Amino acid sequence: MLIYYCAKCQRQNMHNTCDSCGKGLPGTAARYIWSDYRLPLGDVVKLGQVMRIPLIALALLITVMFVMEYILTGAQAMDFLTNSGVLPAMVQAFMGAVAIALLILALQGRENVQYVLDPKGALKRTWIRPTRLNCWARGLHYDKRAIQQNADGMPFLMAHEEYLVWQDAKRYALRPRAGRIKLYRPYAFVFMTLHIPREEYDGAAQMVAAKIKLKK
Repeated sequence: MLIYYCAKCQRQNMHNTCDSCGKGLPGTAARYIWSDYRLPLGDVVKLGQVMRIPLIALALLITVMFVMEYILTGAQAMDFLTNSGVLPAMVQAFMGAVAIALLILALQGRENVQYVLDPKGALKRTWIRPTRLNCWARGLHYDKRAIQQNADGMPFLMAHEEYLVWQDAKRYALRPRAGRIKLYRPYAFVFMTLHIPREEYDGAAQMVAAKIKLKK
């Protein structure tokens, strides 16, 4: 949703005139804000990481083992891969790692991710309804003092926060069909993924393009 923030009154407005003080607000006061409610187990980005990270780790391990075997035995290194049973063991390890990662995602519970695109950068905050189990699954300490209550009296806890200054972003990638924008820092590392409702996508994409100067 496009809003205009009045710094003087510290309030959000639907139009470029402050409803409180009547002051006209410049284009630099424009912000896009929206929320995304989902289960981590239904997030295709996280599911991709679940598959990709163990695969990369095992591929590196096999490569190191093969190089060491080649140094020690020479041509017999191929026998190490085909006859030692290491490849089936690696497949089992991969499947086990994926199963454990999926279980951890399932235990994390439902999350509310809030996004803000402001003149200086992109903010992403992840809120959860905390229990000891889903805090543990996210690697968080369950601290009752950090738990707050929303307007409906429901407990919530900020599980994660990240902020990317536009000047630090190296490039972006638009995925309109999937409703995602990926922000990179450095050039090859996905620093932040934005999940955007269809009705808000075009406006958010235009702001990102203007701020990162179409670096792709």
